[in-house]
Amino acid sequence: MKDRLILGIDTSCDDTSVAVLKGRKVLSSEISSQLEIHAKWGGVVPDIARREHEKNIPMVFEEALRKARVKIENIDYIAVTYGPGLAIDLEVGINFAKELSKKYNIPVIPVNHMEGHLLSSLLLNSKGSGLLKGNIDSIFPILGLLISGKHTELIYSTGIGKYEKIGQTLDDAAGEAFDKVGRMLNFGYPGGPVVTEFAKKGKRSVIDFPIPMKNSGDLNFSFSGIKTAALYKSNELREKNIPEKEWVYDFCRGFLDSVYESVAIKLIKAIEIYPNVKYVLVGGGVFNSEEILRRVGSLVREYSLEYLYPKKDFRGDNGGMIGLVSFLHMDDTIIGKELEKLDRDPRLSL
Repeated sequence: MKDRLILGIDTSCDDTSVAVLKGRKVLSSEISSQLEIHAKWGGVVPDIARREHEKNIPMVFEEALRKARVKIENIDYIAVTYGPGLAIDLEVGINFAKELSKKYNIPVIPVNHMEGHLLSSLLLNSKGSGLLKGNIDSIFPILGLLISGKHTELIYSTGIGKYEKIGQTLDDAAGEAFDKVGRMLNFGYPGGPVVTEFAKKGKRSVIDFPIPMKNSGDLNFSFSGIKTAALYKSNELREKNIPEKEWVYDFCRGFLDSVYESVAIKLIKAIEIYPNVKYVLVGGGVFNSEEILRRVGSLVREYSLEYLYPKKDFRGDNGGMIGLVSFLHMDDTIIGKELEKLDRDPRLSL
């Protein structure tokens, strides 16, 4: 089973991604980004994203096969994201998978995009190297921390396919809050990466923000309040005619620290509630911030737990993580008339 070749497809948002895997090993992973196209609109426009997916997916598919040095006839399974995501964009990947399945008689495995993020740290490179080389079953039970543009979630899992969402955002996700604060500061889209970069030059405790849900007593998150606090604070500083260059770095530092502290409080509480956990897995685009990745890792290791995180190439949306999930769900294959019933599920959850 480990030698089976898998084609992973993801069109859940604004990246067209196709990967080829041999079991857990990523032989190739190609992504066509639409970042520049959506930047002028200040965010992803679903219809524009759909058009770009339709244009790009044949080329990305061919390049993924070429770099993996395999032919479509050699592929054993096709994995495709069916949710969550933008509905009309998910449809592009699903339709492409259906066409390939029909033409080459290859079974399809529908994949939950969030399960992909959760398990993305279990991917191996083409030579079989990765943070976890051994038996995946040995890591359970685990805690998963997912932080992206649309999701901030804590997951408790006792095995593949056995997931309990123990904490989630009640409004804005952390990544969304970062981007909105970046927009307040005229950083363009996406603003989140600029906020994290500027925070490196800021000083701690110069500009403080409230820590969201600090005393809620549960494991949920909320970032709308800190976003509002950031708006008021930026307006206040501007009304005082203080040049932005004098406060923008400290502003970003204060914001990042507040978001991190909120996440840390919830993660610590989850670790204490579930003392049988062996590993903490993280995933999602916000972990492109090396500082957040490192600080969460330090916290996890303070509790003598193992910390698994994806390589940088697999922290955002990608076909590799979709292929990996399908490898772990080989019994979920569909083909023929059964495949025709497969539809997008934009609000899908773990």
